[in-house]
Amino acid sequence: MSWYITLLACGLFLIGIEIFVPGGVLGIFGAAALISAAVIGFNIFPLWLAWLSVFAILALAGLAVFIWMKYLPRSPIGRALSLSQEIDKKDQDDSPWEPGMTGTSLCELRPSGKALINGDRADVIADNGTWIAHDAALEIVRVSGNRIYVREIEI
Repeated sequence: MSWYITLLACGLFLIGIEIFVPGGVLGIFGAAALISAAVIGFNIFPLWLAWLSVFAILALAGLAVFIWMKYLPRSPIGRALSLSQEIDKKDQDDSPWEPGMTGTSLCELRPSGKALINGDRADVIADNGTWIAHDAALEIVRVSGNRIYVREIEI
């Protein structure tokens, strides 16, 4: 009976510790301890009580997972262990590039390369995927994330 209680307590403890030590090893040992407790339960209890023990172990593990999923993310420990869901600003809020700006290509764009736009160097991509020659006049068509799409213009 003492091995049964010890394995049950250790299994639940190891699964609980898995929250703080990622990697899965402690969770696997905890699951193995719970399975071993269930097997020992079949050896020391009558059959109906052994099955009741298995269902109790499953219920305790399920309750532990439920409590973990419901309350851990809102706890101080859970907030320290996870990333914040809040986004302070949109991507490219402070981007100096805007559609309509003009410049020149510093190399051949096949379809990407470097360009000089308003005195600043930038990595650009030809909008339609064409080859743009060196020193060609360019105009920014659109900015998507960190990508600047340009097209060749006639001067």
